[in-house]
Amino acid sequence: MKEPVYINLANKIASMIEEGIYKSGDKLPSLRHLQKENNASIGTILQSFNFLIDKGVIDSRERSGYFVRHQSVKKLPVPRSLPASFSESEVRIDELLQKIHKEENRSDFVSFANAIPDHRLLPFNGIKRAIQNVSRDISGTYLTLEQRNGNKELREEISKRSFLWDGSLHADELIITNGAKEALLCCLKAVTQPGDTVLVQDPCYYGILQILECLDLKLATIPSDPETGIKFADVENIAQRLQIKACLFVSNFNNPDAASISTEVKKQLADFANSRNIPIIEDDLYGDIFFNGSRPDAIKTYDKNGWVMYCSSFTKTLVPGFRIGWCAPGRFLAEVSRVKWMHNGSTSNFNQRVVQQLLSSGTYDRHLQRYRLELNKNLLRTTELIEKHFPNGTKISRPNDGIVLWIELPVPIKPLLLYDYAIEKGISYAPGELFSAKNEYDNYLRLNYCNIWQSKTEKALKKLGELFCQNGDK
Repeated sequence: MKEPVYINLANKIASMIEEGIYKSGDKLPSLRHLQKENNASIGTILQSFNFLIDKGVIDSRERSGYFVRHQSVKKLPVPRSLPASFSESEVRIDELLQKIHKEENRSDFVSFANAIPDHRLLPFNGIKRAIQNVSRDISGTYLTLEQRNGNKELREEISKRSFLWDGSLHADELIITNGAKEALLCCLKAVTQPGDTVLVQDPCYYGILQILECLDLKLATIPSDPETGIKFADVENIAQRLQIKACLFVSNFNNPDAASISTEVKKQLADFANSRNIPIIEDDLYGDIFFNGSRPDAIKTYDKNGWVMYCSSFTKTLVPGFRIGWCAPGRFLAEVSRVKWMHNGSTSNFNQRVVQQLLSSGTYDRHLQRYRLELNKNLLRTTELIEKHFPNGTKISRPNDGIVLWIELPVPIKPLLLYDYAIEKGISYAPGELFSAKNEYDNYLRLNYCNIWQSKTEKALKKLGELFCQNGDK
């Protein structure tokens, strides 16, 4: 998909800023100068500038022009990754989750815990129109049970979108599920038995750990670096030492560390799955939430014989409450379909039709453009406040995409022990132990930046920094 001219121009200006041609505080060339130099209209150049303003790269000053935004000079290091686990372990995470999931219905309460987009960032009017259009169907067929693998028109729309990550999925290869979590569960259940070992990256999203616990599966881990993702050598090493039945990896913008697997490693993983006959379950839930360039590829892009089982959903981007996910399980299509059907039957017919309308009408793509800009601004604001107010020695991931930040606090600060104090102050977050089967990461936490930005958001981050600073001094 060809990018608009104004985005190409914006990317050109952003590259010049990154290369130091235009430095922090420098005034950018005038509209007339850029018009002549780039053979573009004034309107296009203004669009480019507004795009860069939304991304936090430049500022507009009345009657003065456009300037490179002053960037933070306090660049904190990224969190450390922990070594690989060369042994199998059981998963016991649910009890801890039940203890700390405390959300309060207070006007001043701010949740950085649940990585679910604020409903005010969603395309409300577009969703409302799609709901109305579906409900106008006088045949009433939207009230019936949908076929086992899901609405065909929705599957066709999803298959078209696979071209964005260089895939070539067919509608008949897809199964619509109740969110990505059910897609992952069905895929795991189709290729494992209780007691089998599954390889995951570490840190790992606690929802994945819950699924492994539910299915009575063991896990082994390889480290995920916030900047470089996982290494293929670690996968090979673990596979030689342990009997791995399946792998489960978040390929793009991993939750919680926002790491992405490189294209080179994605190719190696696809070859590994096909040559070793070890299924790789790919969770690409966050792939559409990129802030720069184009949509990243997937492990599934390089799958030749169907050993990669691709899973995703619209929960993090469009309509969380509709729980519309999907998977492309390759050679395991029939078994995953059977598991899905036995698990809870078909997914909501009405919800599927609404999402199909949002995709086919272009509402989803228009929404993504605005949504990404808001998230990117939130990321810049959140990072700046953490740098200002969190304790000396704090380390923070530096994602260019996704919806979460992974933070390592200096010892002896332990976010889990301070969780109830934070709740009293009207703030929640996700302690690091939730992202490890062994309760590691006790001085880490995850914060989301997918809330609508308000003054109380900024105040909550300052309060959180104060809480951590006070306990770091003890």
